[in-house]
Amino acid sequence: MKSRSLFLVSHFVVLICVVILLLSGLRIATLQHSFWLHVSWLLPQGLVHLWHILAASFLLLALPIMLWCLYNKRQENGAFKAWNKLGSYLLVVSCTTGLLQVFSEAAQAQVKWVHYYAALGLLLFFLLHPIRYYLTKPLRVLSTYLLSPFFNKQNVGLLLITIVIGAAISAYILSKPDKLVVYQIENDSFIRIDGKDDELDWQSANEVSIGTFGGANFNNGASKVSVKALHNESEIYFFIRWQDPSESLLHLPLIKTNKGWKVKENGFAHNNELSFYEDKFAMLLSKSCFIAAAGTAHLGANPLKGKPANTHKKGYHYSHSRTADLWHWKAVRTNNMFIMDDNFIGKPTAPIAGMSRYTAGYRQDSSLGGSYIMNWKWYSPKGIEPKRLPRFTETSAEGERTWFSYKAYSPTDDDYSVGSTLPSVLYRSNQLEGGRAHVRARGLYDSGYWHLEVVRKKQTQDDLDIAVEDGVCMWLSAFDHAQMAHTRHVRPLQLRYQTQSK
Repeated sequence: MKSRSLFLVSHFVVLICVVILLLSGLRIATLQHSFWLHVSWLLPQGLVHLWHILAASFLLLALPIMLWCLYNKRQENGAFKAWNKLGSYLLVVSCTTGLLQVFSEAAQAQVKWVHYYAALGLLLFFLLHPIRYYLTKPLRVLSTYLLSPFFNKQNVGLLLITIVIGAAISAYILSKPDKLVVYQIENDSFIRIDGKDDELDWQSANEVSIGTFGGANFNNGASKVSVKALHNESEIYFFIRWQDPSESLLHLPLIKTNKGWKVKENGFAHNNELSFYEDKFAMLLSKSCFIAAAGTAHLGANPLKGKPANTHKKGYHYSHSRTADLWHWKAVRTNNMFIMDDNFIGKPTAPIAGMSRYTAGYRQDSSLGGSYIMNWKWYSPKGIEPKRLPRFTETSAEGERTWFSYKAYSPTDDDYSVGSTLPSVLYRSNQLEGGRAHVRARGLYDSGYWHLEVVRKKQTQDDLDIAVEDGVCMWLSAFDHAQMAHTRHVRPLQLRYQTQSK
C-alpha cells in the first residue's frame, strides 16, 4: 500500500512538472527556434525561467521515486513496459542535460541541442501516453488514478513533504552563482584602455570562462566568453574575450534602388535584425543574483499587460523591484568613441504615442550631447530619405562616418547609381557626454575573437548606476551581427574582491 501511495504521489508530481517544463521550455525555445512562435498563444509569458527551474527541482525529487516504484513494484506486460522505459529514458536525458546547463559550462551548445530534442520526444510521449489508458481503462478509473493523491491523509502528507524538499532544491540551485575574483592593483598602476591585456597586472589576473548559448549567427548559436577583472581604490577593470567567426562592421547600410534609398535589412522592421548589423556585447550588473538576468528577462509577445506588445514576440527586460546596470558595447556606434553605452533596466515606462519601439524597462542613462544618429529622416521598410550625403565618394558601407564629412541631402546631389551603398551611422561628435559615457571601453578583433577592455568607477554617484562592489552579480551576452538575438548563460558571475595587493 505504501509503495502504491508513493507511486501515485510521485507520478502526480512528475505529471504536473512535465506540463510546466514543456510549456515554459517551449517559450524559452522561441528565443532561438521561431517555429514555436506559431503556438505562442498557448505558452506562458513573463518570468518563465523561474517556473522552469522550480518545476525541474520538483521533478528531480519525484522522478527517482516514481521510477523505483514503476520498475520494482508494478507488473506490466512487455509492450507497456517498453513504452514506459522510453518515457523514462527521455525524462532522465532531459534532467541530466538540464543540470549540465546549470552547473557545467562545457559543450553548452551540444548539451542544449540534446536537451531540446529530448524535450520534443518527451512532448510526443506525453501526448500519446494517456491514449493507452483511454483504450484499456474506463474514464472513471483514469480520473481516480490522477486524483487519488488527494484521497487520503497519507498521500497528502507525502505531497506536502515533496513540496518542502522540492522548494529546498530550488533554493539551492538559485543560490549558486559562479565566482569571479577581482584582483587588487596599486592605485598608480596604469591600465591603457586599448583592447589589449599586455600590462603585467592583466597577466597575473585569474581568467574565468563560461559557455554562452542561444545566440544568432555564431557557430551553433554559442560563444565561449572569458573574463578577468582588476580593481584599485576607485575603479574596476574588465578584460573580456569571446569567440566570433567574423568581424561585423556593416550596420543597416543604405542601398540605392530604382525606387530610391532603402535600409538593407533582414528583420529590422520587427526590431530583430539578423544579418546587417554590427557586432555587440552586453554586461548586465545587479545587486541581485536571481535567475533570468536578475529577474529582468520576461519572455513572450506581451508579458506586460496594458503595455504594447513587442513586434519580435520574444520578450522585454524590466524590473519592478530594483535597477540593473546594463553596459552595451557596439562595434560601430560606440567603439571609436572608446565607450560602452551606459544603460539601465528599471520599472516599465508608460508608452508614448507615435513611438516606433516600446522597450519596457530598458532605457539609456542621461546624455548631455554627442552620440550618433542614423542617416535617415523617417524609417520605413518601403524606403527612406537620407539626412546627409557624402561630400566625397564612398568606397565602403562599413563602419561610421562623421556628420561633417557629409552634407545635407538634396535630390539634385543624389546622382548615385542603383546598387550604391552608404553607411547609416553618423557621429555628431567623437564622444558621448553625461551618464551614458560612464563606462570607457575599447574592442579589437583578431583571429576569430573579439577582445574588449572596460573600466568604470566603482561608484559614479549617478542614481541610475549601481555601485560595483563585492557581491554584485554579472551576466555577459555576445551578439554576432544581430540586433537582439544574443547569447546567454544560466548562472551569473558574482564579483569577489581581493582586498590585498598582489
